[in-house]
Amino acid sequence: MKSIGLLWLGVILFTVSAFAGDAPAGYSQSYTILLKGTPAGSEVVTEAKSAAGDLISTSEHELLVTDGLETKRMTFSTKMVLSKSTGNPVSYAYRYTTGGTGDSYDVLVKDAQITRVLTKGGHTTESTMAIPINMVIVDFNVYHHYDYLIRRYDFKKGGRQIFANYVPIIGNDIPLAVTYLGNAEIPIEKGSLSTKNYKIEFVGIWGGSLFADKDGRLVRLVVPAQDLEVVRKDLLPPEAGKDK
Repeated sequence: MKSIGLLWLGVILFTVSAFAGDAPAGYSQSYTILLKGTPAGSEVVTEAKSAAGDLISTSEHELLVTDGLETKRMTFSTKMVLSKSTGNPVSYAYRYTTGGTGDSYDVLVKDAQITRVLTKGGHTTESTMAIPINMVIVDFNVYHHYDYLIRRYDFKKGGRQIFANYVPIIGNDIPLAVTYLGNAEIPIEKGSLSTKNYKIEFVGIWGGSLFADKDGRLVRLVVPAQDLEVVRKDLLPPEAGKDK
């Protein structure tokens, strides 16, 4: 279970520029992904509004994955559409072109069901399931999705809240728990940054600590069991962002 998120990268990943130019830029952010304290990848997210007012989120990713003998560079892109009225996912897509396989998956949330079309190794399959209560999409290795998860947290209710996280690669949902732990100050190069700290649990798989800014945007994610840390790029010391 320790490396389940990175394990899926060896199964199916997707293209770095498939969704570039879908919509004009509105919000953008960059993250550095560290494994055992060493930079191992990056994520760049851009948000815009559709003509209907829905939120369109596109992202580009690059990861270095090693089996101890060989290191491979993998790139993929995602696109998610969130409903203007509810903030819930309307559609999601993931593309990978490393090796020219054309592997991909597309998710449509409509008419009380989730439909996933998966293409892998030239074969396409389709699966459907009913939309579960409190459904979210926080995909493996796609870290800006936590922004949309945190927006769903009910501060009036507080405590540990469970969401049904639909994971496209498995075509099913798994419980994802969020617990607000309070405010926290993160040291940065010039002073500190005020954040809100959450405990994140892919229940029965792994747990971690997430820090978000005043706007509910991901600042830092730490998953000890995976030796993983994701940090907003501008908060890293200059030397930390360099390849080693």
